[in-house]
Amino acid sequence: MRPFRTIRARFTGWYLVILALLLIGLSVGLYSYLSFTLRRNLDRVLVDRVAQLAGTPNIVQITADGRFEGMLGEIIAFYTVSEGTDAYDVVSNRLLGATLDDSVIARAFAGTPSHATLSSPDGQALRFYVSLLLPPGRVPIPTPVPSGAPERASAGPVVAVVAQPLDGIRSALSALGTTLLVAVPLTLLLSAGGGLFLVRRALRPVDRMIASARTIEETDLARRLDATSNDELGRLGETLNGMLHRLEHAFRRQRQFTDDASHELRSPLSVIEAEATLALRRERSADDYREALATIADEAAGMNRLIDQLLTLARADASREPSVFESVDLGALAADTVTALTPLAEEKGIDLRLDSVSTAGASIAGLPDQIRRVITNLIDNAIRYTDPAGSIAVSIDTTTDLVRLRVRDTGAGIAPTDVPHVFNRFHRADKTRGRNHGSGLGLAICRDLVSAHGGSIDVDSELGRGSTFTVSFPRP
Repeated sequence: MRPFRTIRARFTGWYLVILALLLIGLSVGLYSYLSFTLRRNLDRVLVDRVAQLAGTPNIVQITADGRFEGMLGEIIAFYTVSEGTDAYDVVSNRLLGATLDDSVIARAFAGTPSHATLSSPDGQALRFYVSLLLPPGRVPIPTPVPSGAPERASAGPVVAVVAQPLDGIRSALSALGTTLLVAVPLTLLLSAGGGLFLVRRALRPVDRMIASARTIEETDLARRLDATSNDELGRLGETLNGMLHRLEHAFRRQRQFTDDASHELRSPLSVIEAEATLALRRERSADDYREALATIADEAAGMNRLIDQLLTLARADASREPSVFESVDLGALAADTVTALTPLAEEKGIDLRLDSVSTAGASIAGLPDQIRRVITNLIDNAIRYTDPAGSIAVSIDTTTDLVRLRVRDTGAGIAPTDVPHVFNRFHRADKTRGRNHGSGLGLAICRDLVSAHGGSIDVDSELGRGSTFTVSFPRP
């Protein structure tokens, strides 16, 4: 078995893929948020530092004299405009190491502060803040002047530049990245182990059901799966147990059907064999041979009818695909069937008639041959069990939703204990349903064919007073 064909492997794999995407997204988001926050805080520190410098008297002169003590790694510079030129004079507490673009300085003189990130010649990253500085009073410009010349002074604008290295931020982000690179795979590894454990534990009832199912054979369908849990797997087990129950019932019916069919076929074959053996044992007259052959012919005809009924039932059981129905005039079909079977009824002295047929709305959706067989079987069954001088009435009526066919006879009737089983295959009552009256398959065929048309069949009978079979078809 391939490793990713199992449910636990696929479940764990998808779980790890989703968890990995979540962890990666969380890590990227955390890294980006921390980077943004640290840089924003540094920018605020630089802005506050410029405001602090603006409140310091003579800050430019102090810086020029080298008396200003800044923070570790901090760079502070002041730009002024040289008198009468467009050039800038700069005073700084240490070598800038990174050259700011003149446009940045110009925007600062125009009142537009800005941040910038530059790298020094030694590769150190610096974060700059450039802003206009307006210290109170006149700002001495510490430009070298000839000896003895008066000190120049200016009250012109001054731009302050404050820079701090990004080493601390980069170190923090590097430490966070290293931690995430180690933590994410380790979390996925631990989650894989935990996921496999949980999936194996959750699917343990499935393993028990598989083990139980492997021990169930065709002859041991009475066994059931362990379905004691109340979750989805428990419902699955109950569903499978229900299927096993239906299969057990179907196999039992199949075995019973096979046994009954074998029994029904064995009897005429025994008669045929006995008649043929007796006829061949010694010389007989022509009348004896004729009588033996007539008996064999009757039994062969009975076997032929039985086999035809068995084939009908087999086709009904095998046909599960919906048929293409057509409109069937149930009244006309019943009238044709009654006409065809009237000679058989008259031969036995039975009055077969068609009562009040309602032709309006008596059409149904179905297969004409199968509907005709239902009507034929019901009338033939009534003729078999109705004594001479009795009567059989066929009628049709309609309701809002149904079209009903009734076959009422004045025959022997059915005992109350036999009524629930009258549509079972090969069922015959002991006294009135003897073998000479049929195979016991006619009503079973009627039930299956009517069910295939979405209808139902019922019987109302009283022993000694006749029976009424009612077939109800849905209206199209």
